[in-house]
Amino acid sequence: MDCLPRHAPQCPAGVLSRLLAAALALLAAAPAPAAPEAPPAPVATVTVEEGLQQVVDDALAANLELQAGSARTAQRLAALDQARARYLPVLDLAARYSVADGGRTILLPVGDLLNPVYETLDRMLVASGQPPQFPRVQNQEIQLLRSQEQETKLALAQPLYEPRLRPTVEASRDQLQSAEANLAALRSRIIRDTQQAYYRWLAAQQAVLVLDATRDLARANLDANESLYRNGRITRDLVYRAEADTLEIEQQRLAAASRVRIAQSYVNLLRNAALAEPLPQAQIDAATVERFRNRLVERIAGRRPDVTMLQQLGTSRRQELRALDAAVAAGEAQQEVARAAFKPTLALGAEAGVQGEYYGLGADERYVLASVILRWNAFRGGADQAALSEARALTNELRATRDLAGQQVRLEVQQAFENLTVAEASLDTAAKRTEAAAGVFRIASRKRDLGQINQAEFIDARRTYTDAELNVTLVRTEFLGRLAELEYAIGEPRRMYQETLR
Repeated sequence: MDCLPRHAPQCPAGVLSRLLAAALALLAAAPAPAAPEAPPAPVATVTVEEGLQQVVDDALAANLELQAGSARTAQRLAALDQARARYLPVLDLAARYSVADGGRTILLPVGDLLNPVYETLDRMLVASGQPPQFPRVQNQEIQLLRSQEQETKLALAQPLYEPRLRPTVEASRDQLQSAEANLAALRSRIIRDTQQAYYRWLAAQQAVLVLDATRDLARANLDANESLYRNGRITRDLVYRAEADTLEIEQQRLAAASRVRIAQSYVNLLRNAALAEPLPQAQIDAATVERFRNRLVERIAGRRPDVTMLQQLGTSRRQELRALDAAVAAGEAQQEVARAAFKPTLALGAEAGVQGEYYGLGADERYVLASVILRWNAFRGGADQAALSEARALTNELRATRDLAGQQVRLEVQQAFENLTVAEASLDTAAKRTEAAAGVFRIASRKRDLGQINQAEFIDARRTYTDAELNVTLVRTEFLGRLAELEYAIGEPRRMYQETLR
């Protein structure tokens, strides 16, 4: 190896030809950079729609927030049953047995009063020759507490006129409707969050695949540069540059793999599953995006929607607004309850049982008592008026909150629609950007093989191609996420989610 390429002018022509042939053979034997094909797609065992159906159904069945919301709804239903039960009579069985020792006594001087009279009468009888006939009596002591006593009775109470009952039932019914609407709103939010989290997980997985393919390209470039350096075609700094590029991609891949694990954990958190539990594999590609666009965006009203129509849908469908409407109705019912305090009440009460020192069913032990009770409050220090003022203020607050929420829903719909429009417009741009970057990288690879491009230009072409591939995945995911946000903003995403799966 006395003759190197840099000494070529001093070598015979035949030797120079053999050296060039040997160098080309070494280049051919070195690992060639892969063609700039699209990175391999994940092994898709299901479609995005099928995977989405699985994770959303799991979340709706097992999400802890939904379980808590269901418990709150059951609580309001029980409160409604309690309010309705006040229309019915109340029948109580009461039994009491008492033992007393001591206590106050009443002294009746019967003997002191009657015995002198009896003695006088007896003397008059004796004087007339008749025997005495009047007894002598003792003074009596009566205890206020019996030494033992029992009372067993059935007590019946039935409201005849109670103005608080009807508005109380209506308030409980409205509160139940509010709780059910809040639960439906929570269910809508869980659907949206699960959809977006699943999309992010799929996108993170595809980003790892892109970086895997890019790492293979960078390693092939490093191998080619090492071969060129060994044959004296390039200097050592280009090998270092290729090695640094490979390590940079490896670092990006480690970060992307971490994002995959975090996204998977969040999806499983929404499903109330183990954080590391596998998720259904799918692929977000152009065909998937097109299916979602056709099935959802245009099926909202059978045509391409506009923001005004979507705002009308949102204000009529959003469960949060229905919950506030029910809360306003409950506030009005509470005002009726407060007004009822100024009205009289009429009730029927009845008791039947036995009482006495001993248990028995004789005429002396049995008793029956019936009462009609009228009550009309005359003065409570202004408490009833204050309760009415409180109910009015609460209702006014709820009305203002409802109006504000309606404005916020319209704004949410507008923002979601604008974001979806931008994301949709970026789809074609991102795809064309990827095609252009792939073409640039393909040409740069050929120039690199022919020695017509420096390493910095090649790595820049490779980085541009990688960024374009990552960007198109990000844009597609962004579109699907914005679509889920729009579904949530206009209300009833569960229905639209089911339409997507048909």
